[in-house]
Amino acid sequence: MARPIVRAVFAALVLATFAAFVVAQQLKSEFPLVIRFAAVPGDFSPNGDGFRDFTFVGFDLSRTAEVKFSVLDSEGTEVRTFLDGKRLAGDRKYRYMWNGRDDHGKRVPDGSYRMRVIRVDEGRVINSLKDVVVDTHPPRVRIVSARPSVISPGVPGREGPVRIRYRGPSNKAPEFRIFRTDGGPPRVVGRFRGDKHKGATWHGTTRGRLAADGDYAFTVTVRDKAGNKAVAPGDIPTPGSARAGTGVAVSRLSLAGPLGVVRAGSLVRLRAAPRRRFRFAVSRLGARRPVRRGARAGGPFRVRIPAGARTGLYTVAVRSGGRRAVWPLAVQGPSRGRRPLVVLPAITWQGLNPVDDDLDGFVDSLADSRAVGLGRPLAGGRMPAGFWGSVAPLLRFLDREHLPYDLTTDVALAGSQGPRLEAAPGLVFPGSERWLTPGLERGLRAYVDQGGRVASFGVDAFRRSVALTSRALGAPTAPRARNVFGEATEPFRSDAAPLVVADDGLGIFGGDGFIGEFTAFERSQGLDPGAKPVTSAGRETSERDFLAYRLGKGIVIRAGTPQWASRLAAQPAVAAATVRMWKLLRRG
Repeated sequence: MARPIVRAVFAALVLATFAAFVVAQQLKSEFPLVIRFAAVPGDFSPNGDGFRDFTFVGFDLSRTAEVKFSVLDSEGTEVRTFLDGKRLAGDRKYRYMWNGRDDHGKRVPDGSYRMRVIRVDEGRVINSLKDVVVDTHPPRVRIVSARPSVISPGVPGREGPVRIRYRGPSNKAPEFRIFRTDGGPPRVVGRFRGDKHKGATWHGTTRGRLAADGDYAFTVTVRDKAGNKAVAPGDIPTPGSARAGTGVAVSRLSLAGPLGVVRAGSLVRLRAAPRRRFRFAVSRLGARRPVRRGARAGGPFRVRIPAGARTGLYTVAVRSGGRRAVWPLAVQGPSRGRRPLVVLPAITWQGLNPVDDDLDGFVDSLADSRAVGLGRPLAGGRMPAGFWGSVAPLLRFLDREHLPYDLTTDVALAGSQGPRLEAAPGLVFPGSERWLTPGLERGLRAYVDQGGRVASFGVDAFRRSVALTSRALGAPTAPRARNVFGEATEPFRSDAAPLVVADDGLGIFGGDGFIGEFTAFERSQGLDPGAKPVTSAGRETSERDFLAYRLGKGIVIRAGTPQWASRLAAQPAVAAATVRMWKLLRRG
């Protein structure tokens, strides 16, 4: 400190420090140049959908100044400059529309951005603490539940309402749409608004009326904070996008029962829904009067089949509130000697039964699902598809012609219940056996190889396998090129024409050269190497539609048209051929 130069430097530092302190105190006491920054809305989505495609950014200037105003990315790089050295009047608000583009017109990446004002004449930089968020990604949304999943509008205690919940952005009034999904492609039947609690309430109505029986799926439309729209599970719901438990089945009356064989005199357990009083009647197919009537309170109930009931197909019909639902019962009466065994296609009935198993709003069947329930009620309370066109006409014909038979189902055969396959002189399949269990397939082939006789009146049969448990059908296979007997077939349609008889080694046609009149056929495309044709007829003389062949020690007869049973009452040649087939099957 003794040296003059050191004292001078020290003094200069002290003065500079004091001056800086004074300037800083003045700046602190000075009213801020920028009172506040603004961004309305703070989050936006410049994706071109017309909703929140831009925001207004800006600042409130307290006094006149020459300024530069820019938007910066998270790294501090200017991406959009709105003002550059322009003198602005004070005590005013300045707002500029930003469409999410940079100075070159290119849309900026999603992310957080900040605003900056520079006072050019002083070089002062003022950065905003407020973020401007660019977000063009739709939010994640999904419907998680719809409860109760089954309702009966108009039935006290069962009409709902249904509470639908979703996960995703909370909206003040999210839009919900109702789609009817059964009986055709999904179609919108109603719209309503939800609430801010991520849910909505559906009161079981569509377009002001009580919803009709059927299956319903929902969609929800919401927007996130930036305005991005999302629709869950999609603009149009599909079985692949809808989640289990998010749909609703509307059903005012349903009935479910056993798919096996029922012995005359036994109790049958059934289940009606919903739980309300109903009347029931048990009738034999084609009979004018029921064999039993009664009333029940709903839910599970039991009915005893009369001990003297004859073998045949019976129906249990329930009625309530102007609705009706039925269930088929295969009843086996007292057996009298060896008779052909008629096998009802219960697996196919349930496999194709269009009922929503998992309550996702879409029907489930083995045609498009990996598994279906075995105890499901029949859709609409009606008999299975194909029943009235193939099964019922053949059973009525057998009763009318007094042709004896025993009765079972493929479910009963697979479970070793009722009449045994190997004890029958012949097997008759009145409908399409679309699926069989692997064990039943092996048993059926062994039955023919060892001398059994099989007649099939369905088409597209014996080509698919399915696993059977006490509760479900699952793991259906794709159709094989050849059926269990080694025959390949393909469908064929034409104008109405008779079957032209080519060979009749079994005497089925009785010398007739033409049989019936049909429009749908199933044409043989090849047999097992060990098979030998013995009777054939076709739409053309060179084709084999109706075909009987020896296989091993047995015989397989395939009617070759799904219309055979429906022609029994009106076409005598078809009826006569069926009687001869029956006699052939009885000889076994």
